[in-house]
Amino acid sequence: MSTTDCLAARRARLREGAATLLVCLLASAALLLLCTQSSPLYPTNTWADANCLLTVGRVMRAGGVLYRDIYEQKGPTLYLLHALAACISDSSFLGVFILEVLSLTAALAAACRLLRRRLSLPLSLAGGVLLGAAMLVSSAFAQGDSAEEFCLPLLLGALLIAASEYERDAGPMRPSRLLVCGLLAGGVATIKYTMLGQFIGLCAVEGVLALRHGGFMRALRSAGAFLVGMAAPIALWIAYFAANGALGDAFTAYIVNNTTLYDGGSNSMDWASLPGYLRSNALWILPAALGLLHMALRRELSLAERAAMLAMAAGQLVAICFLGRVWPYCPLALSVFAVFGFSALLAWCARLGRWFSRAALPLSAATALVLAVFASPNVSVRGVPYEDTAQARLARYIEPGATLLQYSHLDDGLYLAAGTLPKEKYFVRLNVKLPEMQEELDRYVEQALPDYVLISWRPLPERFDRYQLIATDAGYDDSGRINKMLYLYRRKSP
Repeated sequence: MSTTDCLAARRARLREGAATLLVCLLASAALLLLCTQSSPLYPTNTWADANCLLTVGRVMRAGGVLYRDIYEQKGPTLYLLHALAACISDSSFLGVFILEVLSLTAALAAACRLLRRRLSLPLSLAGGVLLGAAMLVSSAFAQGDSAEEFCLPLLLGALLIAASEYERDAGPMRPSRLLVCGLLAGGVATIKYTMLGQFIGLCAVEGVLALRHGGFMRALRSAGAFLVGMAAPIALWIAYFAANGALGDAFTAYIVNNTTLYDGGSNSMDWASLPGYLRSNALWILPAALGLLHMALRRELSLAERAAMLAMAAGQLVAICFLGRVWPYCPLALSVFAVFGFSALLAWCARLGRWFSRAALPLSAATALVLAVFASPNVSVRGVPYEDTAQARLARYIEPGATLLQYSHLDDGLYLAAGTLPKEKYFVRLNVKLPEMQEELDRYVEQALPDYVLISWRPLPERFDRYQLIATDAGYDDSGRINKMLYLYRRKSP
């Protein structure tokens, strides 16, 4: 190929890459605007988990050290993202919304690259848009702003690298690509390590291939490349916590307590709820299941590629559904495998003729918007005025500069609405059976440390008689129903 041809091919790839990013950005912004409660179209994000994340991020932005000064149970990278979001807006979820858009853009761009291996550019873009809609209108998306959501680009990136490498060669991956996969795994590990099943499946296949094609030394080389990449983000956090005297706090909170004290225990899949899970996530579960089956039967693909994709899916399925409690949002990490179903579907539809390829992107965009408008699990909250929320009404009772404690349950959003930050390490009661947490929460209230105390579902126990009830309201529960009673107390005058 001549130099002129090489330059022309490079310019074509750049134009295609720019078009892909633009479409993914526009699709992500439009879909998230309609589907996530972090969006400006919603009064606030009513999900307690999302409020916990942003409250911790706001504390970190103000100089607090995670795990040492404020206790939460997820990974540090997730809270760093919310600290960045708090830098954009310390009084709303606008920063979270912007980060969600960027995260989904990266995820859909990786999905389009995967689809492009088999489909034309318009069809691959159409598949990416449909995948985004299927993810966001499922019950697993919850109210938006979950750890699983921010892992989607990392998981899809790993799928893209593995599929590309094993298509290129039936042998083991190049070490440089394994290093990148390790970096992605390290990112997942520092967000929520229960989603590492996909990488365990990848490592199992890579290990077999390396042993078969190069023996023990080649397997050791593959393992070393992956582990070096994975160790990089973990090492950065170890250095940060060590420099702040919080290494022991971090290890205890994120590793020890989560594995030994997390409420719900292991093997806690609620099988009675399985039909509901399948029904409310069908738009990505069916493409994922059928796509993986189709891939297993495609003889034109290398055995290594098929084995890797199936092992990654199996590893993630086991990690999420059989090794711990399955909350409704946990299966979102499995939605990345729906890309294979949309690939097969669009490849079949392409046989209808050129007209379909030309119409695929606008048709998929229209379908995605209709789903987002009418099928989002959050549609009942969209457009509700902020003034009509319990958080806004209760915040009016709290004086500027006053301190607040959420005594029980997770964060109901009053820290954000009142513009205050928790002063105590244990700012909510998490799903961790840590005796110290409840003891400290009791001590805060017994000693009347905060000016105001918020408790949900039930009134404050009578023994805490240094506070008086000043307001009650009804907030949204995790299913979007206004049935969660909120009780706001103020410290009595001495």
